Amino acid sequence: MDIFGITLNGIGLVLVFVVVFGGVFVMLRRTARQKEASARARYPTARQIDRAASFFGQESRGPTQMRGNGTLILTNSDLIFEMWLPSTEFRIPLRSIQALENPISFLGKSRFTPLLKVVYTNEQGATDAMAWQVPDLSGWMGQIDQARA
Repeated sequence: MDIFGITLNGIGLVLVFVVVFGGVFVMLRRTARQKEASARARYPTARQIDRAASFFGQESRGPTQMRGNGTLILTNSDLIFEMWLPSTEFRIPLRSIQALENPISFLGKSRFTPLLKVVYTNEQGATDAMAWQVPDLSGWMGQIDQARA
């Protein structure tokens, strides 16, 4: 295989992939740290901030929407998700949360691990839901329950 005029054998091709994916991984980690630092500066009294949240979507938008990584923030009044690409903010007032659930899939998408699903009443008065994969699921459940109390 030729890349930039250089012929690569199997080992060379593997090395190219390792370098490319390694670079992407390093860039994502740096972005995550920057986004977390920004969130901590904007929400200094936040109960919990997670830079490794993976968004599975908003129920009312249907199954064809994009998943995305972002920063999940819990304040004393809101659950906020800041998706990195496209840059989008979702905000759920804690008083509108009806239930917390832990499904394995959401909108037909799964990573075969329990998700944080938040069922809430939206601004139009209808029931809606969002779900995320988070590293500390039980911690998030407990913190949200405490903040709602």
